Amino acid sequence: MLPNDATTHRDWGAAVGLQQEARRFWAEYFRDHDAFLMPVDFVTAFPHDHSSGLQQRKIATSAGPREYLDMLKWIFHATLTGNPATVCPAGRTSEGLPCGIQILGPYLEDATPIDIAGRIAR
Repeated sequence: MLPNDATTHRDWGAAVGLQQEARRFWAEYFRDHDAFLMPVDFVTAFPHDHSSGLQQRKIATSAGPREYLDMLKWIFHATLTGNPATVCPAGRTSEGLPCGIQILGPYLEDATPIDIAGRIAR
């Protein structure tokens, strides 16, 4: 019997298969493109809140509160596939908070998003 937090080999293999499928999708995209630009997140910098469990935390947005874990939706492309991502400063909000743009690069080409970020910064 497996502990509650254990994964079967079959489930692990299926997850790795989905990861490889996502990696192939991005590899196809990067045949014709150097990088993919996207937001870092749906909010700028915010005060950290450690008062409750992760599942209960909310982020204030102009459209109302959102789940804290919704922020993972913008980083999962790099996290899932292992593709490198770099955040380049893109300015400041009217409140003076920093904001940036996320640059996703091809798998194992870490220098590509870093180079593009440098070019944007210049």
